[in-house]
Amino acid sequence: MKNKKLILGLFVLSLLVFTACGKKEKEASSGEVDPQAVVEEAQKEVEESDEKTEEFLADYTGEMDLTGSWQDEVSQRASMDVEKLETGTYHILIHWSSGASEASIWEISGTYDETSGMLSYENGNYSVHTWDENDKETISEEDVTKGSLMKEGEKLRWTDSKNEEDGLFVKVSE
Repeated sequence: MKNKKLILGLFVLSLLVFTACGKKEKEASSGEVDPQAVVEEAQKEVEESDEKTEEFLADYTGEMDLTGSWQDEVSQRASMDVEKLETGTYHILIHWSSGASEASIWEISGTYDETSGMLSYENGNYSVHTWDENDKETISEEDVTKGSLMKEGEKLRWTDSKNEEDGLFVKVSE
């Protein structure tokens, strides 16, 4: 009988200890929250996020002087010459070599938009030029084309309706 009372006493004591521990853990995990600290932490996270967004967008938007000569770094077959007119409009000439005696040429005009980081056009002139062994030039195709130049850091990505692959141009001279 004495052993039963001892066992029962240990059992009750164990229950009390476990119950007390559970309450302390609950109090610690659901402790008082400082609303000001939560607001400050949230503001800090928003500011950090805004900074990262601005850094990211700076590569794709903002001021960029397109004037100069550019070379396509992907195909190594295209060059682009850009001049800025007094009106702020850019005149762009792209020469895409298909071989020693054939090239596609685009003449494009447009205004660069700093907000979007793009120069879009819908009235570009496209033509295919070939030269024979006597250096006589023949224009075999002429068409109107549309596309865009998009800022990517210090590079320009070019997409066009008459060209199957994008060009990624790097500036080689002013």
